[in-house]
Amino acid sequence: MKKTSRILLLITFLALPLLSFSQATEGKITYKYTIFWDKIYAKLDFLSQFEKDRIKLTRNNEEGYTTKMQLFFSPMASLCTYPEESENESTYSWRKDDYLIYRDFDEKKVKELQEMLGKTYLIEDELNPYKWRVMNELKEIQGHLCMKAITEDTVKKQIIAAWFAADISVPVGPERLYGLPGAILGVEINGGDVLIEADKIEIRNVAEELKLPRKVK
Repeated sequence: MKKTSRILLLITFLALPLLSFSQATEGKITYKYTIFWDKIYAKLDFLSQFEKDRIKLTRNNEEGYTTKMQLFFSPMASLCTYPEESENESTYSWRKDDYLIYRDFDEKKVKELQEMLGKTYLIEDELNPYKWRVMNELKEIQGHLCMKAITEDTVKKQIIAAWFAADISVPVGPERLYGLPGAILGVEINGGDVLIEADKIEIRNVAEELKLPRKVK
């Protein structure tokens, strides 16, 4: 019975875009990205309890450390990066390095530009999405009805829950997350170590923003 109700819920949810005359396929999503370092350090096995307590005293922040990220998307491609310093409202500047992820859905390729230890690296690879399991849970984010899906990153040992909106019918998402039948508007990693949620959604032409920067070319 539970399996049947889940299937009916999934069919109803995925049918919603078909009932809409204004289905979105192109635009910009601005995300609020919050990381809770005290929760992450508390789970590290190689730290002693004394070290964990000291970190909690010095780095405890119930509201977490927040910055912004932005995603430009179309049916052909997506580009995820961090806004310029003037656009970022966060007072905590832990994300200022070069960082960009470009996905070409037509060519099934991904390019990542990332700075590490003062050097910037360009990584090119095939698109390889996570294997998602869609759940029977719904949630509203920025006026969009979203369905929950979960996956596991076995390398980083992370359980990832994502909320995707079928009425934004492109398989995009923040950072390295994508591959669901709708744009990912919310993410929860390891039960709340990291929270990502859409703060603003703009449905508009983004052809200019999707052009690769010269340093990536």
